[in-house]
Amino acid sequence: MQPSASSPPAPHWKGPFYRVHRRLRRSTHNGSCNLQYKLHKAVSISRQVFNRIQFIGLVLILAMSGLDDGMGEVLPGHITHRYDTAILGTTESQARQIRTHLKQLSALEFEDIDARVAAIKDSARQSLQALGYYQPDLSIRHATYKSFTAIQLFVDTGKPVIIEEINLDITGEASDSREFNSILSELPVRRGEALNHGSYEKAKDLIYSHARNLGFFNARFERAQVLVESKAYRAKIWIEFDSGQRHSISRVNYNTDLFDAGFLSKWQSFEAGIPYRASYAASLTRNLQNSGYFKHVSVKPELSDSLLPEVPLEVDLVPASENIMSLGAGYATDTDLRIKGSWLRPHHNIRGHAVKSSISLSHMRQEASLSYEIPHRKQPEFGNYSVEAGLLNHRSADTFSQLRTLNFNDSRLLSSGWYRDVFLRLENENTEDSGQRTNLVLPGISFSRTRSDGGIHPHRGNFLSFKLLGGSRQFFSDINMLSFTASAKKLFSFKRKHYFITRADFGFLRTSDFDLLAPSHRFFTGGDNSVRGFDYQSISPVNDENEATGGRYLTNFSIEYNRYFKDRWAVAAFADGGRAFNDNSEQYRTGVGAGIRWVSPVGPLRVDIAVGISEEDNPVRVHLAIGPQL
Repeated sequence: MQPSASSPPAPHWKGPFYRVHRRLRRSTHNGSCNLQYKLHKAVSISRQVFNRIQFIGLVLILAMSGLDDGMGEVLPGHITHRYDTAILGTTESQARQIRTHLKQLSALEFEDIDARVAAIKDSARQSLQALGYYQPDLSIRHATYKSFTAIQLFVDTGKPVIIEEINLDITGEASDSREFNSILSELPVRRGEALNHGSYEKAKDLIYSHARNLGFFNARFERAQVLVESKAYRAKIWIEFDSGQRHSISRVNYNTDLFDAGFLSKWQSFEAGIPYRASYAASLTRNLQNSGYFKHVSVKPELSDSLLPEVPLEVDLVPASENIMSLGAGYATDTDLRIKGSWLRPHHNIRGHAVKSSISLSHMRQEASLSYEIPHRKQPEFGNYSVEAGLLNHRSADTFSQLRTLNFNDSRLLSSGWYRDVFLRLENENTEDSGQRTNLVLPGISFSRTRSDGGIHPHRGNFLSFKLLGGSRQFFSDINMLSFTASAKKLFSFKRKHYFITRADFGFLRTSDFDLLAPSHRFFTGGDNSVRGFDYQSISPVNDENEATGGRYLTNFSIEYNRYFKDRWAVAAFADGGRAFNDNSEQYRTGVGAGIRWVSPVGPLRVDIAVGISEEDNPVRVHLAIGPQL
């Protein structure tokens, strides 16, 4: 919206006249609006006089350089002629509007420079009318030397046309719709404001698109008109809109033989026969797209019979490949080189069952799994049941163990945004150094939630997770045990340059026989994602042979600051602390350091140098990791 006559626009040229203008505005802040405008007018005229003096200087310079006697005309016989147009006396937004229109003239040929000047004035006048300035005062000066013409366009916009009256009449079923009428208070045109034809067109688009989104497919404008009295600086707007009848969804047609129609209908958040909303089509598109069964989904109303009060939804589906395979590699100082591969059969049968397998290989961990997933019967978009078999070889600082698992899971996304997993886990773990074998039957539950502003490089967000599991000798476990872990992480930034990342981890376990408890359930810390400056899982209680044995409790904390000096590069400083322990007499280990960050396509690459300042020898360790912040 452009400033009114009582509030003249501030000139974008910040010379001496601009300072005079500022002083005059301050001195008349509580005075008459008319006096403000007169003073602004006087400053504007003075500025134009000053600009004309500048232009005369330009002409003299060109003349001294051998300016042709035919100044103002395009010299004959030239191959290409360049024009440079300077726009003076306007705000930046007004100048941008004028330049947009003038671009249409750049490729046009004119008989002479006078014809081009006339076209520039006409184009500038039309562009200012779009902003509500119907009585601008325009003048042009130009000077030509050889194949170059300098043009100065002086603009005094004058007073804007003010919207005096808005007549808005809604007929049809939408007139009684509270949901439709809610958009009318958000229209970008207001009585008493300066006329802007772009805002007027946007208001019409909002009305029409909102009606279509609510199923008024026969809606149309009976009248849409702006009447301008340019000499009186006032305008009246008439909008008469007939919404017609609202359509309902008659049925949903799924154009695929891949799945049973009854299964696909479970992904709908609506039933046939209800009034149409665009949000219903959008949610169905999103649910089917996120299912993993399809690589393309299109949901749209079939409007060929739109005169009827009902429309069907046509769902066009392009299935995903029968077998989806992926292979990747990564590196972190905790695990060294890591190779990971996966295979997915997303539509194993017409009921939407899926088969997955994965394998991950690194120096510290070798892991393989195979799972079978069954979508929830009533709301498959929110979760599934699964059976998963897994094998894990794990090496820490002083131990090596082999873990075999069989998991039965019920995973669900709750309406609160939390992801909940109820599970029954069967474990068989062999520990190499002790020759110990442990069998556990562990029912449990976990909750996790991630919130962020999106993308691989969010500017704010948080992550929370909680996990509780336990086993009993009365329920086929070799020992009694109860374990609880919790993790929290928060990221926030200032001015998109200063990032703070905080993290905390907590864990405890209770067991009838700690010596029989497998290493995978004991607590260790140290490494890239816990306490930097120390080796991977090297912080732990030790036995008589100074070997890490794991602890009953875990506490970790971290704070990190990132300063971005380019879009994708940052320097970092951090402090980490933590301990895995059996009693409070064991000390915290602390590491501090600095690093560099690069935002890669798969997440930030983090390279850190950390010092374990809690140790007498102050060990130094380099950490390298890649992946999302949350």
